[in-house]
Amino acid sequence: MNPTSAECPPTTLAELQALAEHSRRGESTAPRLSAKALALLDALLATPETTGLSSISQLGERQGVHPSSLTRLARALGLPGFKAFQALFREGLASSTFYSTRAERLLDFGEVPGTSPSADQDQALWQQEMTNLSATVASLDDDALQQAVEAIVSARRVHVVGLRASFGAAHYLAYYLDYLRDGVQQVSLQAGVGVEQALRLDGDDLVIGIAFRPETRASLDYCRLARERGARLVALTNHPGSQLAGLTECCLIAPAEGPFFFNPMSSLFLLAELLLSRVARELGGTAVASIRQREALIARLGVE
Repeated sequence: MNPTSAECPPTTLAELQALAEHSRRGESTAPRLSAKALALLDALLATPETTGLSSISQLGERQGVHPSSLTRLARALGLPGFKAFQALFREGLASSTFYSTRAERLLDFGEVPGTSPSADQDQALWQQEMTNLSATVASLDDDALQQAVEAIVSARRVHVVGLRASFGAAHYLAYYLDYLRDGVQQVSLQAGVGVEQALRLDGDDLVIGIAFRPETRASLDYCRLARERGARLVALTNHPGSQLAGLTECCLIAPAEGPFFFNPMSSLFLLAELLLSRVARELGGTAVASIRQREALIARLGVE
């Protein structure tokens, strides 16, 4: 019996990826997919987060196909329908093998999604990052950005939390916010600062949460507890369907698609720069005075 029949469909994202490769090679045990169906499957596999978190109508619009095409594709793969197909992506995003699965597709299968085998892979990565940056600006919610700026300016204290892959962006944002105003702290487990510190927060405080999929549980726990304590939350994430985005109405999205082993981060740093620029303009002379005070201290201490 064909191993891709309804009795033996793929049960993991890795199996689905392998199945796509077998079908592309025309192996006898693989499902017979048309060129259009295979191209659709490749496009969905190239953007696992979007595929796992979007509705069927959103995916259809994104791929330029009718939603029924997604259902037919799922059934051709031996799955009962789109929900079962999408569940493979969601389980893959939540698993500890998120990055290895992505790397396997790029390396073992010898391909970069969305490019021909002869394309310059470095050029493809650069082009996709430019697309991410353009998408960040094009889809930017200016009201949400201004709301975030006002919250940063008015908060008694600002806690910036972003762990693991998001740590660098969290450090960048917290470091320069501290130039502009007092009461800014980066939450870092490396410094022995745990989730319990959120217990000190209340309605006068702000938490800026940064998390890309796969989202770090400690970051989410900190943000949830802060919200329970009444603190405001600004979220920086790469998908509106992320868990972090679900905790607040003030969410800034940094699209992060592309043929890269890990999470492309250029768009996230762009969001941080936009926030810093707006906050500096909002504070005006107060920001300038704060920066000069910091610079004077640096000069006095001989910090290089």
